[in-house]
Amino acid sequence: MSSDFGFWKRGAGDPADIFDRLAEGDTSDLASDPAVKRFRDGLLARWADIDDVLEPSTFDLEDNPDDVLKYVLLTLSVRQLDHLPEILSMAKDNGLVGYSGVAGEPI
Repeated sequence: MSSDFGFWKRGAGDPADIFDRLAEGDTSDLASDPAVKRFRDGLLARWADIDDVLEPSTFDLEDNPDDVLKYVLLTLSVRQLDHLPEILSMAKDNGLVGYSGVAGEPI
């Protein structure tokens, strides 16, 4: 079992719709911001194993390098959910908004 979470700085529209479009690879509603990359870099520095559950993946960034500045999607396993309070704190510190796919609400 896993839980999906999305994070971004600014987006046009309802967070649930943005999250759903991100799951389809559509980033057109999101603005680029260096805070998203700082958040991503912080996640990878803190938890090396998070790279396996992080989007956009390194492969995805080869085709769309600007996406590193737009969003982070995480599919956390039950074991990794222990990291969630710190992940949410890191997102807040970077001024990001987010959405929980499991709860179906903004975070």
